[in-house]
Amino acid sequence: MLSDRIRRLISALGEGLLEKEETLRLTLLAALSGENTFLYGPPGVAKSLLARRISYAFRDARTFEYLLGRFTTPEELFGPVSISRLKDADRFERVVDGFLPTAEIVFLDEIWNASSPILNTLLTAINEHRFRNGSEELHLPLRTVIGAAGTLVPEEPGLNNLWDRFLLRLQVAPVREPDAFIRLIEDTRNVEADTVPAEDKITADELDEWTDARDAVAIPPEIAALIVDIRERIARHNSMESDSDTPHLLDVSDRRWKQAARLLRTSAFLNGRDRVDALDCVILRHCLWSREEDIAVVNTIVQEALRRYSTSGRFDPESLRVRLDETLDRLHDATTAVSEEDTPVPVEYRGEYYRIDDYVDEHIALIWIGDFQNLSEEDTRDTDVFFYGDNDDYAYSERLPVRRLSDTGVEIDGQAFELETRTVRRTVEHHIDPAATLQSEIRGELQALREDVVSILESIAGYRSHTDSEAAEHLFVHRSYADILAEGMSDAEGVFAILQTDIDAAISSLDQSGT
Repeated sequence: MLSDRIRRLISALGEGLLEKEETLRLTLLAALSGENTFLYGPPGVAKSLLARRISYAFRDARTFEYLLGRFTTPEELFGPVSISRLKDADRFERVVDGFLPTAEIVFLDEIWNASSPILNTLLTAINEHRFRNGSEELHLPLRTVIGAAGTLVPEEPGLNNLWDRFLLRLQVAPVREPDAFIRLIEDTRNVEADTVPAEDKITADELDEWTDARDAVAIPPEIAALIVDIRERIARHNSMESDSDTPHLLDVSDRRWKQAARLLRTSAFLNGRDRVDALDCVILRHCLWSREEDIAVVNTIVQEALRRYSTSGRFDPESLRVRLDETLDRLHDATTAVSEEDTPVPVEYRGEYYRIDDYVDEHIALIWIGDFQNLSEEDTRDTDVFFYGDNDDYAYSERLPVRRLSDTGVEIDGQAFELETRTVRRTVEHHIDPAATLQSEIRGELQALREDVVSILESIAGYRSHTDSEAAEHLFVHRSYADILAEGMSDAEGVFAILQTDIDAAISSLDQSGT
């Protein structure tokens, strides 16, 4: 399988490159996609070694590597002027053999040190794969450019256009873990040696074949919706940032989105699939930022979009909830009769009391509305009862054992009393048994809904298992990102489990009506 071959290739390329596996994998992915990578980090962290290792993946690949400085001249990159052509034919042409215009894999270290003329020529070469050599325009065989520097792009005019041509931006850090550091200083192998087996090296013909196969990889509708969601979240971020005094906007050109889609297709193809999946989209986190402060924002946006994808994006409960609500409305209508009835309700005094009829002859007895509503029908509760004279003058109050008997009655000291009431005409619902045919029809709808919910819960469990398996074998994405999708699936499971409970309660209610 192709994925097994790429895995062996990555393993061979990574020998001696400690804590650089993700960077190596992604840089190789960019090279196989025909895209460019920028590596940034302090001196001595193996940026140059990593770039050279990438060239070992290709059989007979022509490479070009150069450390740029302030005084680097175009001749050093694009070749010296041909004296013979200038002398014999009066034509200004460069001898390009062995220089950047004839290379397939180019590594440019400290790229921001280049002068403006070099940067302008590089921009055309990288973007359009063209180079004008005298009167002739050459089509460059360039497959990938790996740029490197100690820092991200300086905020200087003219650099942003070149910066935008590097689709992947990857940090290369010093070795951190003590065990890895010990292995680093104890390793005596020649780290520059090409350890890739000849049979695993990629040929030019294979790359051409893979390009056609990659372009046939589909981006399914649900993945397209995930990518659109990421794009819309970026737009919302920019909208909020635009009101800030110092806005930090995420500027992602249409060209970058198109290149990123090609990267995702390549990832899917090399992983042995004919469709892009959600895990491939994790790679977008390395493509959508420009400044270091953007990295955390982009990571959050991608993670939130992935989590939504594995809940309402992939398993949307809304349509089932609408169906359930419609069926429950039918169930309610089928089991409910409505009538208009005269109903007694307690009279409110001063908006805060109910009057207790016939409790004492010489005074009006009142109870707070809130106290009455909090009374229990099972137990008595010591409650304040207030007594007023005929002129509505407060006389005294007593704390008495009171129990609620009904909506209009209480028991005080073991004796029943009614509250003063008034008659109100109200709509009252009564339970009725539905017709047998209608009952059977509604039960069928509820059971069909339940089967759909159970099927979706099974799909969530299957997708979780599939995602775990894919993450364990994915060539370019760390398996920890499966946890983000798993969290979303857990949320989805909870929502559909509630739906199932509501459906079961409705079926139970219907069954009780028929008994």
